[in-house]
Amino acid sequence: MTAESPLRQTALLAAHLESGGKIVPFAGWELPVQYAGVKAETVSVRQNCGLFDVSHMGQFDVRGEGATQTLNAIVSADWSKIRVGRAAYALLLTQNGGVLDDVMGYHLSKNHWLVVVNGSRAEVDEGHLRALLPPHIELSNRYANQAMIAVQGPQSQTLLQPLCDANLGQMTLRDALETEVLGQKCVVTRGGYTGCDGFEWMGDAATAPQLWKLLLDAGAAPCGLGARDVLRLEAGLPLYGHELREDLSPDESGVSFAVKMEKGDFFGREGLQHKRQSPPPIALRGLQMEGRAIAREGYEIQYNGEVVGVVTSGSPSPTLDANIALALVPVQLTVGNSIEVLIRNTPHPARIVALPFVARTTKTSS
Repeated sequence: MTAESPLRQTALLAAHLESGGKIVPFAGWELPVQYAGVKAETVSVRQNCGLFDVSHMGQFDVRGEGATQTLNAIVSADWSKIRVGRAAYALLLTQNGGVLDDVMGYHLSKNHWLVVVNGSRAEVDEGHLRALLPPHIELSNRYANQAMIAVQGPQSQTLLQPLCDANLGQMTLRDALETEVLGQKCVVTRGGYTGCDGFEWMGDAATAPQLWKLLLDAGAAPCGLGARDVLRLEAGLPLYGHELREDLSPDESGVSFAVKMEKGDFFGREGLQHKRQSPPPIALRGLQMEGRAIAREGYEIQYNGEVVGVVTSGSPSPTLDANIALALVPVQLTVGNSIEVLIRNTPHPARIVALPFVARTTKTSS
């Protein structure tokens, strides 16, 4: 998409406007940043149920004989171990071992995966995958008819179950299945980017407005990008363009758990191996401000009077009633260390704390 290209609209734009959503440009799309307010929406997800329109995410169907083995030679994690009906997190790496994007793979049948990528990286990722997939493996982009709704919070199962053919109670974290919602074929997964229990519905654009309305009528709150960002920050989850970037390795970004070097060759493995010959000088850490000052992206971190790092994401946390941040700092600074965040040239005290900031409440067993 060029700077002159018109913004894309999801199937839910009219619904957002009807509910008073404040629409902003994001990753080439028109999306709501908030409705009742970021704090209120964050609380709704933590205590009840919130809905997010994430239809801007890239959705790629990858099909063909040996699709699992083919994808496994591209992604950083070991998808050969992911059985049908399960989902897995992974990274796409650059040739020199930087992070091109982080993705979710849903193993829908023996030779069929649905790969979901960040909206801001969808075009880059599609080109990357097409360049690496052999001719007999088909990649199809769902953009022309896709929608995706994240149903998040402790009441998500209660609200979604009456509309879904599958028994949601039998699903645990990272289960993924093809089923029907409102009588229409779709994919339902148990996961989320909020740290809360919840589901993602991926289906045809035409079904999305009715599903959205029925969930709102049942008591869910419409939520925007602002609350989603706060919730993922409270859960200590990285975001591409902030904690994840092409110039950072998985080790520096705190996502080395998604790299399985022992599985054998994959794209970017050699570059990452070369990077690992020298220990990374920086690491991602969680910060909690000592006072009411708010650490924002780009603010410098000071230690013993010297600038040593930078904030990658920061926000007030409604759940903790404190101000929190993720930051890149020297690897020797760990939990318990005191640092300072420079805000308009004034140092404000903070301490490094363990991640996640807020314990995750996802369902890991039935």
